[in-house]
Amino acid sequence: MELVNKHVRTPAQSCTNRVERRHPPKVDYYSELRSWVQHAILEAEKNKDFNKKDQLLSLLKDL
Repeated sequence: MELVNKHVRTPAQSCTNRVERRHPPKVDYYSELRSWVQHAILEAEKNKDFNKKDQLLSLLKDL
């Protein structure tokens, strides 16, 4: 019977744990949302869905 020490960390695990402990990068959700809405407006225009385009333009204006 062989005993395995489950608490031994490899260098890769140590590095991974260090990265996970760092604070996640701050994301600018506002600019991502504006970008997504602009893309959705272009898609609605391409699909000739003018009602959706008007709704998205109104949303973009509010942002």
